[in-house]
Formats: sequence, structure tokens, C-alpha cells
Amino acid sequence: MPTISAEEMKRRRDSVASTLGTHAMEGLFPDEPTLDILRRYETGELTLDQFSEAMDAHAHSLVASRRTLVGAV
Repeated sequence: MPTISAEEMKRRRDSVASTLGTHAMEGLFPDEPTLDILRRYETGELTLDQFSEAMDAHAHSLVASRRTLVGAV
């Protein structure tokens, strides 16, 4: 796991908090897997590239599961 400075961790936490706040004002709330990815990014477990890959993979899995639920191909 990469080690990040306290300053970088604060910057990441502030960024995540701002994003979550903006989404909440719009009535959007993340699921647990998304919150886990965000926590891993905040603490330095994920780089920005890894964070993006994890979010993309999660989004693709949600789309795929919804297609299955509605019977779409």
C-alpha cells in the first residue's frame, strides 16, 4: 500500500467529502462498494489511476447486473 503524507490524505478526504456533499444535494447517495473504493483512495491504498479503474469496473458491473435484471442484452 502506498504511503501518502498527512497533507495528501487531508486533500483527498476534502475532495471526497466535497464530491459526496454535492451528490447528496442532488439526492444521490453511493452504495457500499463505492464508499469502500473512496475510503481506499483517501487512505492512499489506491492511486488516482487505480481509483479510476476501480470505479469504472464497479460501474460496469452495476450496468451489467441491471441489464440482466431487465432482460436486456
